[in-house]
Amino acid sequence: MKALDGVDAVYFNYVSGPDVLQTALDAIQKSGVKCLIAVSVPDIYQEITGPFQKWYRQNTGIMWTSPVRDFADRIEASSLDYVILRITWLYNKGLVPLEITRKGEPFTSAQVSRQSVAQFVVDLLTGKENYHRESLGLGEAGTAFTKPSFY
Repeated sequence: MKALDGVDAVYFNYVSGPDVLQTALDAIQKSGVKCLIAVSVPDIYQEITGPFQKWYRQNTGIMWTSPVRDFADRIEASSLDYVILRITWLYNKGLVPLEITRKGEPFTSAQVSRQSVAQFVVDLLTGKENYHRESLGLGEAGTAFTKPSFY
């Protein structure tokens, strides 16, 4: 695929259905691009815990039975050096301290700033952060609230 010539990494900011995702994954793998950073949502592994769990599930549904889970499963089954970012509810606040959880760890953060997520992506791309073939939960430290503060 000509659009991927000379590309080191792909940032996929769209949780798509299996047809779009599989086409994109196939193209990325055929092109020789090694790194994929893909955005997703929390609770695809039933990892939301604490006071935030009830509100989150009432407002998003059951994510681990949705196509969003299939999206993550397909990426994890690929040969790519991926990082899946399961990002909680976004708001604008500037840079805030991040709480990063790995797959299998409880996720309790109710919110995170767009600016902190963007900086984390830049840090992944530049090597300042070093994660490979992982699914990471991104939230703001200290926000184990019952719901995001802006709701």
